[in-house]
Amino acid sequence: MRFEHIVLDAKTPGTLNDVCLIVDVNGDGRNEIIIGGKLGEGNVVWYEYPGWKRHTIGTARFEAGGVTLDITGNGRPDLVAGNDWGGSELYWLENPGPPYENWPRRLIENDLYKFHDQAVGDVDGDGQDEIVVLSQQSRMVVYYDIPADPRVSPWPEGCRHTVCEDIELEGVAVADLDNDGQMEIVAGPYWFKRQGGTWQRRPIAPDFQLTCVAVGDLNGDGRLEVVLSEGESDPARLAWFSGSPDWRMHMLRDDLFHPHSLGLADFNGDGLLDIFVGEMGLGKNPDPKLLIYLNNGDGTFEEVLIDDRHATHGARAGIIGESPLPSIVGKPYEPGRQVDLWLNRG
Repeated sequence: MRFEHIVLDAKTPGTLNDVCLIVDVNGDGRNEIIIGGKLGEGNVVWYEYPGWKRHTIGTARFEAGGVTLDITGNGRPDLVAGNDWGGSELYWLENPGPPYENWPRRLIENDLYKFHDQAVGDVDGDGQDEIVVLSQQSRMVVYYDIPADPRVSPWPEGCRHTVCEDIELEGVAVADLDNDGQMEIVAGPYWFKRQGGTWQRRPIAPDFQLTCVAVGDLNGDGRLEVVLSEGESDPARLAWFSGSPDWRMHMLRDDLFHPHSLGLADFNGDGLLDIFVGEMGLGKNPDPKLLIYLNNGDGTFEEVLIDDRHATHGARAGIIGESPLPSIVGKPYEPGRQVDLWLNRG
């Protein structure tokens, strides 16, 4: 397994880049890359494959996270993300089609504060996808129905539903954790199960702090496992948890530096989900590590160092270019403004 490090953009137009997404923006069947941050004119951009030409989406003040989905039903992926600390605006940016520049910015919400992480899935069982959002400063987990006219601004109050209050979390995913045919919400070190019209909060690892979250079947038992990294900590833990509802912990590392990148993908093509994790730099970490844990298929993993020179934050795994195996795209938070691709050469 060999990864080639490529700098796609040495200096993005914005600073404090938070959003990093891999998605087919223009419908050509190839994935592109979206990057967005907190500061700078034209600081939300996308990079077009194969030459990685930079296109301007717009200007926004984004917190970490972001998610793409087709809000309008026209087949094009739109972007959802929200303000950082002190900001109350949760946006969706509408993909306008060719030439895919200057996406209209539309307001979903302006009553909550600091929107760290979003996910998409049918969490209420109505057959339609909802948008799950963590509002850190308001200490809430909520989800939104997409209204019939999503261009109304802001969305009607009835679109927002509260899952949990009085809790500050990072990291969110939507998945059927207990194989009952209904989707649950994993938010931070908890999972939330819908019982009638209410949501029950259940622990996975409540002592884990401000986590990144990934979900997948790691040990081939037909049930989903949860992976957590303490993305804002030093030292920080990385572990996976099996066997809902009791959640047995399997520790992988307990000495990482702000591992604010986490994901699952089959990096070596053996049909098993592997784990990747990446450390931040923040001007304090001289050898920021990007690690892959190759899945042996029996509940054990082999640690492989991919890079120890380039810090990353909010990195994602996905198919890039002609390589049939997942690659990794990321960017530092600070210092630095480049966009990094670790291209999987097999």
